[in-house]
Amino acid sequence: MDRRDFLEQLTKGAVSGAVACSALGVLAWQMGRNPAPHLLITEPGTLRPPGALPEPDFLASCIRCTACHDSCMSRAIQLAGPRDPAQTGTPFILPTETACNLCLACTTVCPTGALQPITDIKTVAMGTAVIDPRTCVAINQTGVCGACHTVCPLKNSAITLGLHNAPVIHEDHCVGCGLCEEACIVRGTKAIRVFSDRETA
Repeated sequence: MDRRDFLEQLTKGAVSGAVACSALGVLAWQMGRNPAPHLLITEPGTLRPPGALPEPDFLASCIRCTACHDSCMSRAIQLAGPRDPAQTGTPFILPTETACNLCLACTTVCPTGALQPITDIKTVAMGTAVIDPRTCVAINQTGVCGACHTVCPLKNSAITLGLHNAPVIHEDHCVGCGLCEEACIVRGTKAIRVFSDRETA
């Protein structure tokens, strides 16, 4: 290898190193701003409709009447079958398929109080959105997005944009509707998912 080839290889190595360091810097920044405790957990737990009682009370109160399902304007509420991640016949939501639009109609029709009435979407507590910085294109700089921020009904409160338009979740304001997860452009497992503390039945 002559002097010119050596210098070219050295320059290419330096550029590659700088790009890698930049990507790692963004990842470290994002992890610091938005730690993801559920990052390595594959199952997000059972996501119940708005106003659902704590899981043991919910299961004891829900009579599987389908009223919440029938009232759901976005058709987000599904009724669990024997192979679904919830007790058979009970309502649950898979935001990757269809998220809750927070119309809150379901909370007004439940005959047993398994779903408590809610009038302010800010008080909904279905779960919390968590971002995987390894697959979010705005964070790893493999693309341009911002879909999660755009669709969030509480944007600039539950989701803000940081460096390079990287989304940052503010857990105290996130209600867990899942609209961000539904809108995420990442194929397969979404880069943003809503996690619930409820145990999968």
